[in-house]
Amino acid sequence: MTTKNLAQVWAEMLAALSASMEGRSWKIWMDAAHPRTLEGNTLSLDVSNQFTKDTLQGKYLPMMEESLSQICGQPMEIQIDVVEPPKEEQNLFPDTPAQPEETPAPAAFQPEPQPAAKPAQEFDSHLSPKYTFDNFIRGKSNEEAFNFSMGVANAPAKSYNPLFLYSDPGLGKTHLMNAIGNYIHKKFPQMKILYTSSETFTNELIGAIQHNTNEAFRNKYRNIDVLLIDDIQFLRKKESTQEEFFHTFEALKQADKQIIISSDRPPKELDTLEERLTSRFMQGLIIEINHPDFETRSAILRSMAEKDHLEFPLEVIQLIATNVKTNIRELEGAYTKVHAFANLNHQPVTMELARKALKDLDMGSTVDKVITVEAIQELVAARYKIRVEDLKAKKRTRSIAYPRQIAMYLTRELTDLSLPRIGECFGGRDHTTVLHACDKIADDKAKNDNLERQLAKLVEDLKK
Repeated sequence: MTTKNLAQVWAEMLAALSASMEGRSWKIWMDAAHPRTLEGNTLSLDVSNQFTKDTLQGKYLPMMEESLSQICGQPMEIQIDVVEPPKEEQNLFPDTPAQPEETPAPAAFQPEPQPAAKPAQEFDSHLSPKYTFDNFIRGKSNEEAFNFSMGVANAPAKSYNPLFLYSDPGLGKTHLMNAIGNYIHKKFPQMKILYTSSETFTNELIGAIQHNTNEAFRNKYRNIDVLLIDDIQFLRKKESTQEEFFHTFEALKQADKQIIISSDRPPKELDTLEERLTSRFMQGLIIEINHPDFETRSAILRSMAEKDHLEFPLEVIQLIATNVKTNIRELEGAYTKVHAFANLNHQPVTMELARKALKDLDMGSTVDKVITVEAIQELVAARYKIRVEDLKAKKRTRSIAYPRQIAMYLTRELTDLSLPRIGECFGGRDHTTVLHACDKIADDKAKNDNLERQLAKLVEDLKK
């Protein structure tokens, strides 16, 4: 076939997969594959490393071949070959932008704001210059927070006041708050900006009371244009502390000054704070930052490697991004461990080195192997003494139907397959059948300790 036909077939296959796949991580793996030839009943793909090949073959090959066969009107096979890219390109994430496509921000994005007035008198803002909008890695999990933070930075106190950011620890709240402050400092140098934590606020208030310098304390916190206060959940429950912060908040708000607050939970869950404070927070814009998805984790790792001018192979990026999912700090910890291990041993970063470096790293995540629907079916069939073919057959006897439901449940929990695709893997069953099976096993697991132990053992064995 011609190159044009090859391109058309590849595009149609991706479109077909897009209609049946859930989430977006599958697209990353497809982007890492490059169609080379389409001859007879074989489509040949090139990938840059073994890790990508293993993942495509283990998780996506059956559905790729099925879609391809439907498009070509005949049974098709896909051959995946590892073709090492030129050395200078090995650390790049092929065909994947460092940032996702931008959605319009609430206000115009101006990466290099120009000073519009003379700077304010020397004032210690306590901002960290290393945190900017330019080096903040955006993704689906934080795009909304980024956009509204940009909106506040472009027009302080004009809208979104207060801005309340919340998330689990280590997901970028502190980065965004400092980025807001640094951006405002460049664009509006006449403005006084103060970044602090609730703990610092409390300690300074205690010191002011002890040394009878309350007036100086109030002048510091109320005669500013922008207040950024981090980790508001740690504001002491002591009445005098919350009283002082309430009046500081009110003074700034009435004077049309911008307030940005961060927390590890939304205002309504801040049980240690007075209701009059949380109600004020809820009058503003409340934005959650979620855990980074695979694409964002990959982009963060690539950004760190580029900053350090380190050759960090794609397969290592994928390895870490696949297995370290909790937060950005742990992602940075895994990267640092691999980087340090390479430096100490005077070796380049490779998959073998990365696995050794991360072997004993207790980060709440482990280096997992790719789990496939075939592996699940084989293990469940062996465990319940039936054949794999029985899991795909129409038999409805309990000795077969229940293990089939368990296998469907595990497939949904441990793979990226959509409900329709899972149904296809189990004899062409409807997605509603799969959903019913998953719900039933989940309900039974909650009521049956023995089943819970069986499922835990199956998962453990699948991850070995």
